[in-house]
Amino acid sequence: MSEPVAVSEAKALAVDLPRPAGAMRRYWGSHPWLVDSLLAAGYLAVGALWAVITPLSSGDWSPIAPILVPLVGAVVSAVALLFRRHQPWVVFGIIGIVALVSHLLDAPAEPFGVGLALYALFVYRSNRSGWIAFGVTAIVSLFFLPASVLFIVGMLVAALLGVTVGDRRRYIGAIVERANQLARERDQQARLATLAERARITREMHDVVAHSVSVMVSLADGAGALAEKDPQRSREAIREIGDVGRQSLVEMRQLMGALGDETADGEAQSPLRPNPGLGELPGLLESFRAAGLPVAMRTQGTPPEQAGLQNAIYRIVQESLTNALRYAREPRHVLVALDFTEEPLTLEVTDDGRAGPPAESVGSGSGLVGIRERVRLYGGTVDAGPAGDGGWRVRVEIPNEGRGHGG
Repeated sequence: MSEPVAVSEAKALAVDLPRPAGAMRRYWGSHPWLVDSLLAAGYLAVGALWAVITPLSSGDWSPIAPILVPLVGAVVSAVALLFRRHQPWVVFGIIGIVALVSHLLDAPAEPFGVGLALYALFVYRSNRSGWIAFGVTAIVSLFFLPASVLFIVGMLVAALLGVTVGDRRRYIGAIVERANQLARERDQQARLATLAERARITREMHDVVAHSVSVMVSLADGAGALAEKDPQRSREAIREIGDVGRQSLVEMRQLMGALGDETADGEAQSPLRPNPGLGELPGLLESFRAAGLPVAMRTQGTPPEQAGLQNAIYRIVQESLTNALRYAREPRHVLVALDFTEEPLTLEVTDDGRAGPPAESVGSGSGLVGIRERVRLYGGTVDAGPAGDGGWRVRVEIPNEGRGHGG
């Protein structure tokens, strides 16, 4: 049974997220300069229209103050609006000065530019900056504008819109940054788990290699002692040395292929015995039965003789049964099926636990990582997931004796 933490994470992430932006919204969001250019052009058109219509409607045809000054002001403000995302304080200062100069020259100054600059401060800088600018605008308007209350109300509307949009923008940005951080941490944890599992595999393979070398030394000593007394037995011992040596080389190549380079192992030498293999599986299953797991085993064909492969199968069965013991919901039957009759050899651990939400993980979350690393060492594949009846299944296929993957 797989680590349920992955299922739990998937369900935790399955929340009601907002719908992704449409094609038009994505286009405008990816072209901010185009948006600002269109906004500046629209503002320039409105400002020019305001500069022309206002004096004409009052019958004043003097071109200097009533028309020329607001036209120049509209051009300056429109150019400043191009940089509202990058320098909102500068834009606010320029547009505010233009509006104040226009008023002092008794030219018709439109209020939209100040509102746009104030909105930009809330959205692209901070609420604190926006309210400071709003306060300055309100104080100046009280001294210079006769209809200051109406102007202040208009600026307040722009400020509230800026607060709403700015807060939403910063909130979404914080969520995206947090999601990216979690993704980075997840990737780092996965790499650390992989490295830790490879180190554990290295230690286990070291036991096998140390055992092989010790056997070779003992056989060599025996062959030397029997060389004259019993030449036949001496030759048999020498052949056994060759077999053990070749097997050790195969396992070392597989180890180097999995780790990518040599590793230094400074630990004390393990006892001169191999790690658990297929012969220890009955005892392993009996321990799970004693713990209350109704497990049975079915074996077909002749088991492989490779000690490292037997150890990998043993550990995979051990991890799968441990997960079944932890997380299966009232299983009535757990089956360990080993099929050595065909190429590749297959290992399958299934349980018939009841369907339902996954149990809370009590492990480190690296159980499947360990299984995949062990199988990868021998060039095999892993398929782990829920079974059709609500249980769980782990299926492993490994090339027989790891041929072609000695690296």
